[in-house]
Order: sequence, then structure tokens, then C-alpha cells
Amino acid sequence: MGVDINEVSETLKISSEYLLSIENDLFDKLPVAVYTVGYIRCYAKYLEIDAGPVIANFTSHLASPKPSTIIPVSSFRRKVPLYVYAILLLLAALSVIAYYSFAGKNQTSGSEVEKAGPSVKRENITPAVTSVLNSAPVQKPEVKNSEAQEQSLPAVAGGDEHQLGITASDTAWVRIRFEDGKQEEMTLRSGESKNWKFGGPAVLKIGNAGGINLKFDGKDLGVQGEPGKVVDLTLPQS
Repeated sequence: MGVDINEVSETLKISSEYLLSIENDLFDKLPVAVYTVGYIRCYAKYLEIDAGPVIANFTSHLASPKPSTIIPVSSFRRKVPLYVYAILLLLAALSVIAYYSFAGKNQTSGSEVEKAGPSVKRENITPAVTSVLNSAPVQKPEVKNSEAQEQSLPAVAGGDEHQLGITASDTAWVRIRFEDGKQEEMTLRSGESKNWKFGGPAVLKIGNAGGINLKFDGKDLGVQGEPGKVVDLTLPQS
């Protein structure tokens, strides 16, 4: 399309080497899939093209090795020692144990919050997300307390829900996962904003921490990291 890769890299805060690898289908030179999909979406939105075919090409590359790299089954069985399979099974078992241990800790933390009584400011956790609010893009992202933003986050009676608002001051990729397993993924440009109202905790991943400003339950949390940094954040914070 005639765009300058270095200019795109500076705007999107994505390495020019990654952008060139996406352009030339050099997927082996790209990072893990979750970041690469975010980069592809962000780059496609910048170019105003559909990211779907590019992502499909990338994911098919992950699912199917190139014909030149396929090893005959008989040769593979001769060369791979049995202890390799044992190690893989052990790693799988450890992953399952770690997952259930983490889930158990989360349940324990929720019980402690309920026992803490009125002195604990954290709101009651409900099992499902009640609604998702979409707000229109703002004209000036630096005006964080404008009347339009205040109206997009109405007060919730009873204190059973959380309110989260994000405003982009720079192009950034964002993914949010709610307690019931639902999640949303998007790329915001400077001046765009997004609001949610939900029950229970939510896990937020920001691809450009320095380009996102957070407002949670009426409190301005500001930015959560340096420009270009990937940040994981759980709200409400413990």
C-alpha cells in the first residue's frame, strides 16, 4: 500500500521487524500467538483492511507445518527417545495441578473477602456479567472527567457491580476477560474509549500500557505502565 514501515512502527509501537515478518508471512520470526494476533489486528486496523484473512493464514500456519518440515512417522519414532514422552506427560500433569491450585486460591480469596464484613471496601462478587456498555469515541482523550464520560458510567444501585472505563491516548491493543469466561478483544486509537459494567473480578491485558488511562468504580487509576509495555491487571485490585 506504499506505507512506510518505520512510520507505522513508531505509530503503533510495534517492532518494524515484526511488521515486515507479517508482510512476508515469516511467522517463525514472530512472538507467541496471542501477541502476534494482536499485532495483526492493530496493523490491519491502521491500514483499514480486514484482519480476518491474515489471522486465518497465521493460525493455519500454526496448525499445519510446512510440507518440507514433515518428518516420516517411522523416522520420527526411531529418533525420539521414550523419556521425551515421559517429560511431556509430566509437564501436562504439572500444568493441570497448577491450574487447579490457582483456581482453589481464587476461591479461598473470595471466601476471605465475604468474611471480612462491612469494613472491607471490595464489593460483593456475583457469578455473571450483567451487561456490557459501549461508549462513543471521545474527541479529546486528555479530558478524562468530561460530562459525556460521566454519563456513560451511571451510578449502580446496591453496589453489586463494578464500572470500568478506558480511554486511549495512543494506539493500543486491549483484551478483557470476565469472571464467567466471556472476553472482549479490541484495538483502540488515540481518543477512543470503552466502558463496561460487570459483576465479579475481571482480568485486563493491555498491549501498550502507556497509551491507556483507566477509571475504575469512579476512581482515576491513570496509566499502568510504560509505552509499548504489555501489562496484565486484575480488577478490583487486592
